[in-house]
Amino acid sequence: MHTQNFSFVTQLRFFFREYADRANYLALLIAMCAVLTFDLISHLGIAAGVPYGIVVFGSLWVRGCGVTYTIAAMGVIFTLIGYFLSPDGLSPINAVIINRVLAVLVIFITAMMVIRIKKTEADVSLLRTQCVVDPLTLINNQYAFEQGLAGEFFRAKRYQRNLSIAIIDIDSLKLINVTYGYHRGDEIIKKVAKELETNIRKCDFLYRLDGGKFAILFTETGIAEAKRVGDAICKKVAKNLKLGELNIMVSIGIATLEAKDNKRMVCRRAEEALLLSKSSGKNKVSTLPHVIRQDKPHIAAILTRSRSSS
Repeated sequence: MHTQNFSFVTQLRFFFREYADRANYLALLIAMCAVLTFDLISHLGIAAGVPYGIVVFGSLWVRGCGVTYTIAAMGVIFTLIGYFLSPDGLSPINAVIINRVLAVLVIFITAMMVIRIKKTEADVSLLRTQCVVDPLTLINNQYAFEQGLAGEFFRAKRYQRNLSIAIIDIDSLKLINVTYGYHRGDEIIKKVAKELETNIRKCDFLYRLDGGKFAILFTETGIAEAKRVGDAICKKVAKNLKLGELNIMVSIGIATLEAKDNKRMVCRRAEEALLLSKSSGKNKVSTLPHVIRQDKPHIAAILTRSRSSS
């Protein structure tokens, strides 16, 4: 997996996020104690439930329902303490009891509202995650790919940066499913996804489209560099993944965004390049336009001349 080097700003955000909840929790405790103190030295009556309810509602800004339960329980306890320790004779005993009961109801109802809001937010967050994450491989899915492509396409067009797209397909996946069963096919899909994730940069984005097909967005990457990465991926997958006597292999098609392209055109070109890889024997990388990889670095002609000829 990739090691991540967080910037100072990112580390600062993590710091504030980690300690913000603690600071808010402390502020809630102080507010609760302040309301209790005011309750003991004054004649709040029914108004006692209002400030306690406000403090309970303030627990909405602290993650987790446990905080809300704790603050609400403190509010009930402090309300009872206020009943026994508040000055006597300021109002009829029946009115005091009714006021305290109503205060407890205010705290209880407010706590239930806050807890329901928190659970709803948690459910919405889970749904958002499930909408963009493939449940089998736990990487981003096709919906996330469409969103990511739209953002990177706009950025590449606006700032005139390179953007390459690789479409990857597991060779012979149908044969694997028929021969070994779909559960083994799913295992292969997960292993290939992990291998792909390990062999791309942290600035690139991996997606599972459907079945055994994946996509990679190579940000600020030309077609030649993307092909070098694709060649390395093909070799590593074939080397590291096996199922019995069968070597697991992938075919890759790569296209790079051109000036006249829209999103559909560059994706179609990558799909056509993938078909070229499949039709030419599989376990290969094809590009449109074609790129011939040069393993040896180019050396200027002036450097290759013999010294004796000078």
